[in-house]
Amino acid sequence: MARSVATRVASRSPAVDQKEKLIGATMRLLSSQGLGCVTTRDIARAANVAEGALYNHFGDKAELILAVVLHQLGDFPDVLHSLPLKIGQNTVQKNLERVLESAFAFHFRITPLICSLFADQELLARVRNMMNERSMGPARSTSVISAYLRAEQQLGREPETVAGLMLAASFNTALCDHFFHSGSAGEAKAHRQLRDAVRALVVGLDPKNGTRRSREKR
Repeated sequence: MARSVATRVASRSPAVDQKEKLIGATMRLLSSQGLGCVTTRDIARAANVAEGALYNHFGDKAELILAVVLHQLGDFPDVLHSLPLKIGQNTVQKNLERVLESAFAFHFRITPLICSLFADQELLARVRNMMNERSMGPARSTSVISAYLRAEQQLGREPETVAGLMLAASFNTALCDHFFHSGSAGEAKAHRQLRDAVRALVVGLDPKNGTRRSREKR
């Protein structure tokens, strides 16, 4: 096992290693100093590479920022792509909780970066355009969750709204956790809030509740 890991590390090209160093240095600097205080020169110095080398891997700062976002995705794409296999398996609530926990982990890592982008409107516009060109962003996640809900529930309601509410709950929880520096106790509270959000959505999706509400209105 150790030999295979060493072989993989040794087989990485210097270019790949340099690119990963730049991404890692960017993440560290953005976390400690914020986007407004970090220049490409700072990033290159922290990565121990020449500033010109940065532009061998990234066309500009926006491309580097986008690479950092992609690097922080974690298992979120895999969890989303596995949703079709979950149809009819476990419970809807459990499946949605897994999605929301993975989304929260991703959102928690990128919230400081995303929020700091609003201080540089030009850079924000560049990153936004790049994401649109590559069909990236929350709309894609929402569509996957929506398709799952349509297949699982068949309620004739607007699943896009439910999916959007899920991701909004995730991002808002991550933002609050960062803002109040909640630590480990805050993480436990955050996961309780995510589970509560899923339960509330599942209750709203239950056909019996919809029928009950209709009767009450009559």
